[in-house]
Amino acid sequence: MSGHDWRARPSAKGLVVSSIVPGWSFGWRGILKDDIADDILVWLGHYARQYIYRSNIAKVLMAVWERNGLVLHPFGTGLIIERYSNFRPKPSTREIFAKAERSYTDQWGTFSGDHRAYRSKWESRNTLDPAIHQGVFHFLRAKSPASAEFELEALAAYDCVLHSLQDFDWRWAPGNPKRDRRDLVRALRLGERAENLAEHVYFLRNQFIAHAGGWRWWDAGEYLEVDLSANAGRLASRALRKAADIEPLYRRLDPAPPDWALWLEENFPRIWSAIWFRDP
Repeated sequence: MSGHDWRARPSAKGLVVSSIVPGWSFGWRGILKDDIADDILVWLGHYARQYIYRSNIAKVLMAVWERNGLVLHPFGTGLIIERYSNFRPKPSTREIFAKAERSYTDQWGTFSGDHRAYRSKWESRNTLDPAIHQGVFHFLRAKSPASAEFELEALAAYDCVLHSLQDFDWRWAPGNPKRDRRDLVRALRLGERAENLAEHVYFLRNQFIAHAGGWRWWDAGEYLEVDLSANAGRLASRALRKAADIEPLYRRLDPAPPDWALWLEENFPRIWSAIWFRDP
């Protein structure tokens, strides 16, 4: 899989995702004299560029899950950073990725040469949109408790997918998708049964899962309807894919801007909120 400024390839030790991102966390200490301002900008820059390359990782994780049913950890086993200065001719994207692959060989082994290119709709879906990005995280997070048969915990995470999607741009939609699960699913045109299911899962999360009380024991899942967790998972997956597919019609963040500095300036309030940055 690959995009304009990222690619994913198998290696001897797993899947490697390479991204070209702005170096916003570097260079401040040579410019600013205020240590507090310096520290804030360094960490803000770090989280902002981290958000960009994790958005690329989110594409790959969803594609792997849809193809193989595997949930890979978003943090992986390691990280290698190569910095390119603006004071010299910038190499091409092809040259950057070729050099990166040579550098990674020592840590992760030789890249597989006989792999087949895999195409997925997630390659072009805009995971830089905070609603899509966070929705992917909650969806994959739900798979761990679901596989261990902790169905109530899985239901909460699946509902968090819809909760994340409520941050989407819904100004065009009837009702109030930002507040009402039924209106959200209706705006995505997933059908009346899906609307009822979304409302039911939301009810369970608020009334039982989030406030368990003394009744919740190992067999609490037996009180749920058969296949409720599986159905909720399919609903979350459908909602996430549908929202990602209609995102270009109501786009808020450019996924491939020609100027990342201008992109950050124009979208600063939304990025500030999305990266959960806190003053030190």
